[in-house]
Amino acid sequence: MQNNDQLIRSCCEGISYLGDIKKALPSDDEIIKMTYINKALSDPIRLKMLFALLDYEICVGEMSNLLGISQSHVSHQFKILRRYEIVDFTKDKKMSFYRIINDEVKQILLQKKAKICQKKK
Repeated sequence: MQNNDQLIRSCCEGISYLGDIKKALPSDDEIIKMTYINKALSDPIRLKMLFALLDYEICVGEMSNLLGISQSHVSHQFKILRRYEIVDFTKDKKMSFYRIINDEVKQILLQKKAKICQKKK
């Protein structure tokens, strides 16, 4: 992290770097994708579901059994995660098996998992 001595000062009444600052900002699409990720990770149920999906493809019924919540609640959470383009599913006969498709989310979860494992040692 930078300290204040390394930051460039920009001011509307002095030297302004507004053009440079605007160029450095993420696009609106990138910002929206970031908010989706933050929304997904801000819900404890969805976060547990995503951690479970790190190493497994899991059907709705199995996720329901794992978390001790109704299948309709699990389906609703998967619907949200699909809308955010974080998970997708593969059909096998009548079952749908969910998996993480967003590599950024997967990397975030793997980093958090590694930190949790270090603390447990």
